[in-house]
Amino acid sequence: MKRVISLVFAILIIISIIALVPASAADFGCDILSSAGAVYLENLDTGAVVYEKSADSKVSPASTTKIMTYIIVAENVPDFDNTMVTITESALSTLDPESSIMGLEYHMGEQFSVKDLLYGLMLPSGNDAALVLADYVGHGVSGFVDMMNRKAAQLNCDSTHFVNPHGLYNSQHYTTAKDLATITKYAMTTKSFTEITSTASYLPKGFSEKIKTSNFLIDSTQEDGKYYYQYATGIKTGYTDEAGKCLVSTATKDNYNYLCVILGSPYSQVEQINYAMYDTIDFYDWAFNNIAYATLYSPEDKLGRAWVNNVWGARYVDLVPNTDIKCLLPKNYNKELVKADISAEDEVFAPIKKGDKAGTLTVYYDGEKIGTCDIVCNEDIDWHVTNYIAHVIFNFVRNHIVLIIVVVLLLAAVIIIVRTSRKRQKIEAEKRRYR
Repeated sequence: MKRVISLVFAILIIISIIALVPASAADFGCDILSSAGAVYLENLDTGAVVYEKSADSKVSPASTTKIMTYIIVAENVPDFDNTMVTITESALSTLDPESSIMGLEYHMGEQFSVKDLLYGLMLPSGNDAALVLADYVGHGVSGFVDMMNRKAAQLNCDSTHFVNPHGLYNSQHYTTAKDLATITKYAMTTKSFTEITSTASYLPKGFSEKIKTSNFLIDSTQEDGKYYYQYATGIKTGYTDEAGKCLVSTATKDNYNYLCVILGSPYSQVEQINYAMYDTIDFYDWAFNNIAYATLYSPEDKLGRAWVNNVWGARYVDLVPNTDIKCLLPKNYNKELVKADISAEDEVFAPIKKGDKAGTLTVYYDGEKIGTCDIVCNEDIDWHVTNYIAHVIFNFVRNHIVLIIVVVLLLAAVIIIVRTSRKRQKIEAEKRRYR
């Protein structure tokens, strides 16, 4: 099942990257009052951004940093199962004993597969696993961090900079909710990412007890199930005093798929409430309950017609969309906010095949572009040589009638002048003959 989830999400991300429908910032009417510093909520099926709050602000990502750590490992280790890494004191020399760990300090000198270390990295958010993997892949943590920053640049995450592989606070270690969404979507296309991040518990080889996820949205056995959300499918938590509670997650319901990034959310020690998780659930519920696909245009809709050349007589062809424009909109959207920009040819030339492009339809909602498709001819129209020749003549006459009239008048004048001249010459000749 986990492999199926991985494949589905990988396909969704690829589609969202190449989709013709662009990311939209139209107002979807979200009325949730979030205490988070930054929020980014995206529909993965279309790439539509349905809600954002301070999504371009630079903030500390805490352990959501490990999403990029995973990417670098995945792209540099081809075999997770059979690549073994030895746990050394030097690799863990900078480990903060107060930080989250998977427990590698009890296994010095032992070897673990990269797969086990990745589970330890993403489930309990092990900073020890992050340091061991960074030391192995980057031949030292600094080299690994350079790889992280190069990857961020490749993904056009210009407001992101890393100084470590685990996310402990540093003023020069930052990202944005939007950049982190981009990084996460890319991570979802890498090997085993969604499989690992959708796992609630896992037993690494050599461990006596399972390690558990810190993402309580996908684990009903933790925190008395108060954060469990049946539609959640991953991905990664984070927390430091400076960053606050952070959560990057995904959820699926009724074939609608969302990614939510929440950074800088408060945590109540007194009430023991993780507001990042509560807010995430609220945003997903709002999206699932209030947003749906609406078909605004279909191939049955006639958008206009074009004059057909290369046929005899007056002939037009109807122009229609080549596909449905199916957009994500509020369920009770305001139809007056839907506007269409139709750019189509006034005339076309036979022969015409049904589906030949004749223009472009672009649809806007609340001033934001939400869909586009080709405008095409809706029928076949043939041409024949005789029709073509006749039509060329017909068009020439139609388009040059003034010139033709002028030429005819000039020819008539020339004929009259020539005839008059000849008549005068004939009369003169008659006169000379009788003199």
